[in-house]
Amino acid sequence: MADDLGARCEELAHAVLAPLVLGGPMHPVRPFGGRLGLSLGIQREIVDLDLRSRLDVARVRRARLLAPVDTLPALDEGDWAVLAAFNDLVQLTNQHLVTVFTRRNYARLLGNLRWLCERIPAPRDVLGAIARHATFGRALELVRTDSAVTWWTGSARFRGETPPSRLTAWKDLRRVEIDARRIPLTDMTVGLKGIGVDEFNEALSLWLTRSPLTDLAEAARKAPAFSWSASTLSLIATSPGRSLAFRALARQPAERVAAALARANAQVPSSLDEARDLALAFTKEVADGRAQRAEQGGAEGEPKRKSSRR
Repeated sequence: MADDLGARCEELAHAVLAPLVLGGPMHPVRPFGGRLGLSLGIQREIVDLDLRSRLDVARVRRARLLAPVDTLPALDEGDWAVLAAFNDLVQLTNQHLVTVFTRRNYARLLGNLRWLCERIPAPRDVLGAIARHATFGRALELVRTDSAVTWWTGSARFRGETPPSRLTAWKDLRRVEIDARRIPLTDMTVGLKGIGVDEFNEALSLWLTRSPLTDLAEAARKAPAFSWSASTLSLIATSPGRSLAFRALARQPAERVAAALARANAQVPSSLDEARDLALAFTKEVADGRAQRAEQGGAEGEPKRKSSRR
C-alpha cells in the first residue's frame, strides 16, 4: 500500500505539480477522491531529486514577489491534499470521462472533491500561507487550447487535443481552416455534459480557500467571485498576514480589487460582527495604501495602522 501511494505521489508530482509550478503541459492523473487525497501526506518527499530541486527554486522565486524568504518548507500533508484536489478538479473538465462516467458518477466525483476540500487544514502560519501560495499561485493561469477545424466537406472540434494530421493535410486544396482558442480554467466545463459551469466554479472557489493567500491575490478575478472565508479572514487577522495580502492585492487593478472586496464585504452576514469589522477595516487599509502609494508616485509602501486598535 505504501509503495503504491508513493508511486501515485511521484506520478502526481511529475504530471501536475511540475507543470503548475514550472510551466508546461499538464496531464491530470487518475482521480484520488476524498480519503486517498487526505492520506497522500504519508509520502512527503519527491523521489526525483532534480525535480525537487527545480521546484524548490521556482517556489522560492515566486514567494519572493511577496516576502524576503530564502527557503520554503517542503510540501506537507495539507499541500499534498490540495494538490490531489486540484488534480480531481481539473479531471472534472475532461470530456473523455463522459464515456466512462455517468452523470451520477460525475456528481460523486464532485462530492468527493468537496468533501476533501472541506477537510484540508488551512496553512498553520504565515510562512505556511506563503509556501502554499508559492505552490498553487498559478492555478488560475491554467488554460486549455481548443481547436475548431473546417474543411470543404465538414468540420470537427477538439477540446484540449491536437487535431489529427489527416484533417489538416492539404490545407489549400481542401480549404482547411483551424480556429484555435485558449480556454481559461473557469470556462473549461462550458458545453460539457455531466457538470455545469456554476457547479465547477463553486468547487473551484472552495478549493481556492485552501490557499488563502492565493485566494486573496486573485480577488480581482472575474470568476468565481471572491468571497471571504474563515481561512482568508484568519490570514488578515494578523499584522504579517495583512501585509502579505496587501502586497498581493497591490499587484492587481485597483478598481477591480475595490469592487471585489466591496462585493465580498456585503456578503458577510451582519450577525458576524467581528468578521465584518475585520473585512471592512482591511478594505479601508487597502484603499488607504493605494492612495498613499499614488501620492508617493507608485513607491513601495503599506498603509500605516493605528497601533492602539490592535
